[in-house]
Formats: sequence, C-alpha cells, structure tokens
Amino acid sequence: MNIWLYYGILVFVLLIGIIIFYFTKRNYFNKYKYIRLVIYNRDKTIDIKYPKRKDFAQNNEILVNSNHVFDYKGYKTIIITSEASEAINPLDFSAKYDAKKYKTAIRSDLIQKTFGQLTKEKFDKMMLLIGINVLQLIVIAYLLYSTFGAN
Repeated sequence: MNIWLYYGILVFVLLIGIIIFYFTKRNYFNKYKYIRLVIYNRDKTIDIKYPKRKDFAQNNEILVNSNHVFDYKGYKTIIITSEASEAINPLDFSAKYDAKKYKTAIRSDLIQKTFGQLTKEKFDKMMLLIGINVLQLIVIAYLLYSTFGAN
C-alpha cells in the first residue's frame, strides 16, 4: 500500500511539471507565439533570441520586409546584423565579386598555402574507437553464444 502512494505522488508531480512546462516555456506546442531573431554581430558571433510576437510588435526597432521573414522549424525567423536596422534577405544570392576573379584568387599562392595546411589526419581516432567498439560487440556476442550455446 505504501509503494502505491509513492507512485501516485511521483505521477502527480510529473504531470504538474509537464503542464507547467507546456504552458510556460517555448516548445513544440506554442512556437507561433515567438519570433526567432538571428543577430550577426561585428565580432563574428551569432545571437539567437526568441522574443514573444506581441512584445516584438510593440518594441520593434527593426524595419521588417515581409519577403525577408522565413520559417525555421515552425518559428517565423528574421535575420539582422548588429550594424543595420533592417532585416537581411537570406535568399539574396547576388555576389559582390565576379566568378573569374574569385577563381583567380583561389589559384593564387597564398590561398593554396592556406588550404594546404588544412589536410586531414592520416590517423583518425574516431574510426579507431568505432573499430574497438565493433570488436567488443563481436566478443560479447561470442561469449553470450558460447555461454548459452546452441543446443
């Protein structure tokens, strides 16, 4: 009888926690209430904020073009920089440099030296660890087979 009381209290606390989580936090069920604001800073860092939609509409200091708002995993997303006061169009594929000039720069000696230093290691530690794990699984399977054996 005593253990059922503990299970009942545990389930009750768990349900209360789930209810509080779903109604107070940003989650799958209330994404429509938030705007995902991606801010690219001058020091090459990215800040991602989730202001509430109604607060964003009241305290809006950003010029937002409806063509610059897109959907990211259910959130209406706006991309801005810390320097500009307007949204960035993520679908703007126009380049500042001509393709010929870019290919010439890639072929230059300085760029080749820079990319030459980014070689892949010959000894990959991750693949070694995966191999060891596979061998361990094979040994464990063999030991289980030999212990319980096929009759």
